[in-house]
Amino acid sequence: MGLKMDRFDRVVALAGNPNTGKSTVFNALTGLKQHTGNWPGKTVTRAEGGFVFNNVRYKLVDLPGTYSLLSASQDEEVARNFLLFGQPDCTIVVTDATALERNLNLVLQVLEITDKVVVA
Repeated sequence: MGLKMDRFDRVVALAGNPNTGKSTVFNALTGLKQHTGNWPGKTVTRAEGGFVFNNVRYKLVDLPGTYSLLSASQDEEVARNFLLFGQPDCTIVVTDATALERNLNLVLQVLEITDKVVVA
């Protein structure tokens, strides 16, 4: 969409378990073509894109899929560090309704970090 990512009003993080559709949401909102995959660990680093809604410029950060913020794997470390130190204005936790118990574990961990959470 051609947005300069050095100028934005809000930062929104996309978090969730692997294969819940984070990259699909990212692509739909940004118009970019972040490659999606059906295997755990697809996004190993974070992807960033932007969009404008109601004259507000949003920077959307697609974090690697993770089951927990407490693990020591590289994927989970990238996600945890961004949520702790990236200071997103909001975190959208994309969940899989067919595996809610597993998905809500991550939701609760994110809620321990911030109360600015949307569960999708």
